[in-house]
Amino acid sequence: MMPIMELDRAAADLALNQGGTLNRKQALDLGMTPRMIQRRLSSGRWSRIGRAGYRLFDLQDPRERLRAALANLPDAVVSHESAAELHEVEGTMIGLAVVTVHTQTTHSFPGVIVRRSLDLAPNHRTKLDGLAVTTPARTIVDLAAVLDPRRTASVLDNALLHGRVSTAQIHEVVEQVGRRGKPGIKGLRALLEERDGAIPGSPLERKGRELIRREGLPAPISEYRIPWDPGRRFDDAYPFVPAALEWDSRAYHTRLGDFERDRARDRECAIHGWVMLRFTWDDVTVRPGLVVQQLRAVLRRSSP
Repeated sequence: MMPIMELDRAAADLALNQGGTLNRKQALDLGMTPRMIQRRLSSGRWSRIGRAGYRLFDLQDPRERLRAALANLPDAVVSHESAAELHEVEGTMIGLAVVTVHTQTTHSFPGVIVRRSLDLAPNHRTKLDGLAVTTPARTIVDLAAVLDPRRTASVLDNALLHGRVSTAQIHEVVEQVGRRGKPGIKGLRALLEERDGAIPGSPLERKGRELIRREGLPAPISEYRIPWDPGRRFDDAYPFVPAALEWDSRAYHTRLGDFERDRARDRECAIHGWVMLRFTWDDVTVRPGLVVQQLRAVLRRSSP
């Protein structure tokens, strides 16, 4: 049998990877006896959580609370607001710890919102940062059940704009779980019908397109498939020039990863002989004349 100090160290090491917790089976597998476990509980060194879990030290960070819940709750998966935060889908509260377990269980967990579901299929789960988490599509469906319609629309549009998910993927989940009376499904179906076939435009995109229309310029083709990479799209394009327009909202183009992808797209355009024009919110709202002047200059290169 391992010396007591080494047993405690091994238990602490294991708990470090599980949000400060371990369960009874893990403690016994390490070599502890039921009496040793009870002694630690009685002394206050450990505290009981759930039916067969123990907390060795406090859980401050929400991510650690999630790890602890997954380690101690049967078949739990990170879901709802927590899943949205992990998938970088904006529009929900951040810093929450939310998991889903099977509806037949009655478990709770300190510092964690535990939701229940009877239709969480294996293909609705994925792995992210070492955590079991609902897929982006399932996350949107789950959020529709707990958010008001306006907030659901905002979250859905953010996920679509950033390419986190497609309407087709959400439709697939809806068809699998959309039984009669399931909360949020009716409203989500209506939102999807409005957005099918096109990613909704951001406020900046709408302002830019309205400026083009107001100035009598040719209407560009919105969400134009990139010829050399059909899986991606330009915000707008004049393929007869050829020229691409990107409306660079601060909300979507200030992260380092977005900045690098934008620069790579600009280089690809140059290689394939396309002009890339990027316009910001200030360009459209403060310097609209400059936007129109540059568009006219590009359009003079060719005519439809």
